[in-house]
Amino acid sequence: MYPFASLPENLAAFCRTLRLQDGFHIGPGEVHDAARALDVVDLANERAVRHALRPILGGTLDDVTVFDAAFTRFFCPAPAAKANERPSPPAEPGTSGDGRDVGAGPAHHPPSTEADADDASRPGGGPMIPLESTGDGLEEPAVFAPSSYSPLAVDALDAPELPRSDPGWRDAARSFVRRLHVGLTRRWQPASRGRRFDLRRTLRAGLQTGGETLSPRWLRRPRRAPRIVLLIDGSRSMSAYARTALQMAVGLAAATTRVEVFAFSTELRRVTGDVRRAAAGEVRRLDRLHRAWAGGTSIGACLRDFLRRFGERTVGRDTLVMIVSDGLDVGEPDVLRDAMRELRRRAAGVVWLNPLLETEGYEPTAAGMRAARPHITTFASVTDQAGLLQLSRMVRLRA
Repeated sequence: MYPFASLPENLAAFCRTLRLQDGFHIGPGEVHDAARALDVVDLANERAVRHALRPILGGTLDDVTVFDAAFTRFFCPAPAAKANERPSPPAEPGTSGDGRDVGAGPAHHPPSTEADADDASRPGGGPMIPLESTGDGLEEPAVFAPSSYSPLAVDALDAPELPRSDPGWRDAARSFVRRLHVGLTRRWQPASRGRRFDLRRTLRAGLQTGGETLSPRWLRRPRRAPRIVLLIDGSRSMSAYARTALQMAVGLAAATTRVEVFAFSTELRRVTGDVRRAAAGEVRRLDRLHRAWAGGTSIGACLRDFLRRFGERTVGRDTLVMIVSDGLDVGEPDVLRDAMRELRRRAAGVVWLNPLLETEGYEPTAAGMRAARPHITTFASVTDQAGLLQLSRMVRLRA
């Protein structure tokens, strides 16, 4: 692989190029996720490597075009550029770039640039040091990060703030919950209108009119209150759409108490308590998400973890599972396929909200979407309150 001999050196150099030349916000956490993704893909397949790194290192839709151009420029340069502009690997400590020993004399540092100063100011900034190549081809695809890096510090910096309950989202959520049809209860209850005549209550009401049955009474079976489980993808590729998803979560929590909210990236976290407090008017920040936010994407593993830890208590015949994600998954497609199949078997319906559906020309051809599509009952996109109202007319649940 160009330009260095070992995989860690290539990955570290490529990430540094994206940070300095293209303005990508990449830290040790993203480099670690990228190394893990490359550990499970076929490195001989350039297309697979490109698709694995794109959702991890690119944070927005605009980054996709820049990433593809940078990937081609770095790994697949023109023959002339490859021969004339081949970068040299990092020099060993105590030697110059051409291998000469510089002794113990004073170190000569190149003048610092504005980009380098920006690197140093970021959390966990500074150069990323690749593993030293041993030449035997057995080195692990991992990268050393500065020892001062702390996942908790990065998590606190990137922790999203929950928006307060908005009247528009609350009204749209109430309408959405009211239109969900998950079947009727087994218990008959008194009602002014119903399907069954209540003889006993009708005769008792006739005592007030001298035995004349002037006011018939009825019984009906009320609808079951639906339970909603909302799983929000908090990966870097979803950063532009995360606020809308959180607004929808707060609106649903203000409309019904039968809602559970989870955030996931490479791990799963339950955030129902914080969302309910935000719906009550408190200012809340999700500051304990750790690897469940602003990292890579492992949808299948997170859904499997959700089913194992919370499936028995939260998913049933009256449950609507809503997954907000762009479907850019770097995990095993079989794991995602099995988790989606199990969700479809247990729940009344599985809704997948993909914000990329609003993009002109978008086709759900990513490996994650191809694995999940057969088990989705409603495939749509919600970007505002009107979209949530429209979704209420599209969802069909199993009674």
